[in-house]
Amino acid sequence: MRSTPGLRRPLTLAARYRRTWAAALLAVVEMLVAYQAVDGGLALADDRWQMPREWLHNTPFDTWTGPGLVLVAAIGVPHALAAVAIVLLPADARIGILGGLLSGASLVAWIGIQIALLQVFFFLQPVIVVVGIVEISLAVLWRRALARHPPPPPDAPYPTRPLTAASNRDRK
Repeated sequence: MRSTPGLRRPLTLAARYRRTWAAALLAVVEMLVAYQAVDGGLALADDRWQMPREWLHNTPFDTWTGPGLVLVAAIGVPHALAAVAIVLLPADARIGILGGLLSGASLVAWIGIQIALLQVFFFLQPVIVVVGIVEISLAVLWRRALARHPPPPPDAPYPTRPLTAASNRDRK
């Protein structure tokens, strides 16, 4: 198979050596967390939940608008970016793995900071910590799967159907 100059390996759909079940599940979890964080953050900012303002006495905030926007910025946006890295950047799985590790760690840190500042326990806090640990675990499992099955050399045949038309020109 002749290669087009500058095109070592065309964009492939779900290349086996890049994507595993752990990567797919990690992307789904990250998308769900991003959605919940943005929705929850905007609900806090709009005061839809009418949370007690007394809980904010140990924080620099007077209303729930600030914590809601921080939730969107600190949890929602990074989780969305981490999911996008898995779904749309098939060239390098390390970006998705790093995103999974960092997003899971951010959830655990978010709850730790929340408990330390608010000094209030809510039953969903341990659930969110478990979700963060699940994200970290899925990223580690994905990394281990890649270590067991390294990517094929550049001259190997493509493991999946290429998405680009450039790869079909070489076959004629």
